[in-house]
Amino acid sequence: MTLPANVADFGWFSAGYAVFGAETNDHDFYPPLDDDEAQRHWLAGFSAAWVECPDDAAIESILNGDWLGGESVEEALVRILEGRMELLRQLWAHGLGKVARVTH
Repeated sequence: MTLPANVADFGWFSAGYAVFGAETNDHDFYPPLDDDEAQRHWLAGFSAAWVECPDDAAIESILNGDWLGGESVEEALVRILEGRMELLRQLWAHGLGKVARVTH
């Protein structure tokens, strides 16, 4: 598993978390293509941030609704990875289509 110098201190999990939380577009914070281990760690961090930081629609749904509102993790990934279609395709291969659409 490879790590750019500015990601080495905290790892791919934290880089994925930072990409969702801060929506950074720094190339070094995205896992390399064809590195399954880095991608799995990054995706776990991204997903953890999605769970811990629900959007306003998800919060409203949790407090007053059916818990089905808000952006799904898949929608968030597509939004964040706009312009990085090959990475999105590779991440999808890790089983994104198999995860629950709502876990908030």
